[in-house]
Amino acid sequence: MNGKSASRDKFKSRNGKIAMSKLTDREKEALINTVKEIYTYKLMQAKGYEKLVRKAKEQRAKQLLGHISTNEAKDCEHWRKNIEELGVIGRRSSGIFFMELKITLMMRILGTRGFFEWAIIAEDESIEELAIQAGNINDAATSEKWTRIASDERLHVERIKREVLGMEGWEMGGGGGVRDVILGANDGLVSILALMAGVYGATTETHPILIAGVAGAVAGAISMGTGAYLSSKSEKEVTEKENERKGIRKKRTPEEEKEKLVKLYRAKGFKEQEAEAIAERVSSRMELMAELTVGEEVGLTSEESWPPIKAAVLTGSSFAVASLIPILPFIFMDISLAVITAVIASIATLFAVGASKTLFSRKSWLRSGLEMMVIGTLAAVTTYAIGLAFHV
Repeated sequence: MNGKSASRDKFKSRNGKIAMSKLTDREKEALINTVKEIYTYKLMQAKGYEKLVRKAKEQRAKQLLGHISTNEAKDCEHWRKNIEELGVIGRRSSGIFFMELKITLMMRILGTRGFFEWAIIAEDESIEELAIQAGNINDAATSEKWTRIASDERLHVERIKREVLGMEGWEMGGGGGVRDVILGANDGLVSILALMAGVYGATTETHPILIAGVAGAVAGAISMGTGAYLSSKSEKEVTEKENERKGIRKKRTPEEEKEKLVKLYRAKGFKEQEAEAIAERVSSRMELMAELTVGEEVGLTSEESWPPIKAAVLTGSSFAVASLIPILPFIFMDISLAVITAVIASIATLFAVGASKTLFSRKSWLRSGLEMMVIGTLAAVTTYAIGLAFHV
């Protein structure tokens, strides 16, 4: 590093410290937490693109992803310096390791596109929070600086949404897999626990309780799977119809594009050979102009909504697996012990499912877990009371 660069960095560092000294403790704490959040989401995206570069087989996709990955890494470095300016040390290597594990898990559950949508939306929300905090800073110069940073980042996010993910500003896509798994597991636990609690209130014999539980699990899994399939299929059909209304055409292969152009020029009076030659030149020029977004070229955008079959399988299977928790104790234990075990295991699992949801929703894990646990408990108590009213 030359003397001028070193002096400039030293000057910027000194100015940064002076600016930070003008913040109140509350302002600084809020700013640090938000900037760390933004950096985390940016780092997750950069690591995600790195994974895609390693997995890409086509050279064109590899180059495009490599370009995106490099830019995101530079952006991360810029935000790491912002964090250091606030007097906070960046992530340790152990933190990076666990982050990469989380990214791998989320990509498998959400899918590649879903993961990047989740991350960019989370980053967008954090930038909005930064803009609000910047506006509330008392020191005018510091407030103006962070407001400008938030404004610049908002433009960056909008560009990534459009060019890489193909998202409109209002879109909040992604997470279909999480929704289906959580929905299925929650319903499987709550409905089967409530059903068996109701039957137990009416009779204390193991056999009818077990039959009710198994029948409810099978019927519920089929019903949930079918409902998810029809819901996802309907959503897909509505989206396709809306795209047609807006004039958004389905993506065609180069061969299909060329064939369509040939027909067009044939209809205009050109001979077959002439039409093919013109179509070849036009389709080549369209490719050079990169008519598609970067995301379409590397496979991060998709005209397909969450596949109906996948939604059906995820919802139905998660319902079936979760419903086993209140059922299994009645197969291996006496009635009294089975009831206690089923209730404790089901409530604990409901809490775990609710808490794990915050991996994607970014809400309080304790609140989310307790919320799901309370709902399940109330449902079981209600049906048990109804069963008591019809006790044999």
